[in-house]
Amino acid sequence: MLKVYICPNCGNYRFVTSYNYTCYKCHCAMTLADIEYKKYIDLNSDERQAITNRYKTRV
Repeated sequence: MLKVYICPNCGNYRFVTSYNYTCYKCHCAMTLADIEYKKYIDLNSDERQAITNRYKTRV
């Protein structure tokens, strides 16, 4: 099952099957999002941005 990880530093996201991923963009440890992959891909860009903003520590 794919999981959604979001970088708390730059907001980049990845879809992965395991745990503890690092951001390709800024090399920061990524955070597991509390949304399922199937639901995430059905969101529009504004809804995805709102989720990303919840996980970013630096805006």
